[in-house]
Amino acid sequence: AERGFAGASVRDICKEADASSTMIHHYFGNKQGLFDEIIKEFKSSTFDVPLRLINKPPQSAEEFRLRLEMFISETFRALVAQAAVFRILVRESRGFVGIEHFHEGFGAYLKQAQEAGFIRQDLRADLVTGIVLDRLGNQIMYAATMPDEGTNVLNDETFAEEWLAANVSVLTHGLAG
Repeated sequence: AERGFAGASVRDICKEADASSTMIHHYFGNKQGLFDEIIKEFKSSTFDVPLRLINKPPQSAEEFRLRLEMFISETFRALVAQAAVFRILVRESRGFVGIEHFHEGFGAYLKQAQEAGFIRQDLRADLVTGIVLDRLGNQIMYAATMPDEGTNVLNDETFAEEWLAANVSVLTHGLAG
């Protein structure tokens, strides 16, 4: 995470992970194989669980809102838990591998809610998916640049909960009263 893909050697990675390079080569083949496995695991642990929360059409406006809140919350918590990997992937991936899975699943849920009349008809679901991920991901990226003594979503659970609640409220209810 500190040196980027090109700047980190297998030897350096093994030293940090207290692992042997033989094991890296045995299980992953090389540094690229290790990186690919990290991307695969990140996608699975970060997006698959939250997407299960919205994998069927909502039956009511209340159900839509509650599942959306849970989905956003779980996605955020997963990004916080994988903050270092997320920063690597944002910096290193030319096209964010696996992100299309997030956009497709979230977009389908929003379209279903739109068809049921739970959200505005003029809303572009495909753009909302990007707004949500940008908002959550940018906070992870921003928090990583904060001084250690600065309060942020990565080092203060209370602040993270307040930040998340404020963002979910704006996303689900808007700004107008």
